[in-house]
Amino acid sequence: MTNEMSEVIRREEFGDVAVLHIMTNSVDAVSASAIEAVATATAMRPITVLDFANVSFINSAGISALLKFVVSAKKSGYTLYAMNVTPHHQKVFKMVEMSRYMPPIEERDLAAYR
Repeated sequence: MTNEMSEVIRREEFGDVAVLHIMTNSVDAVSASAIEAVATATAMRPITVLDFANVSFINSAGISALLKFVVSAKKSGYTLYAMNVTPHHQKVFKMVEMSRYMPPIEERDLAAYR
């Protein structure tokens, strides 16, 4: 993982789960591409969780890039979840049907996988 990618994403793994902690406060085309690169370069896990705890802004380019990644991962058989998504971004995810491919999960629900 390049240094630039590690500034955008911090990866945590346990069992069949990978949690990608988005470390930037903004998701745009560049950071969404970094998310996809980290996920694919380090081999996707059967369950991958994107943690949006630090994210306060997602622009349309970020939504578009995320949606392409999420749909592609789902078609490849991976289960994706979103964690710590703001209420506003939850509405946006529902509007673009991203929640259909990457439903929300609570951090406490990950305990079952640890």
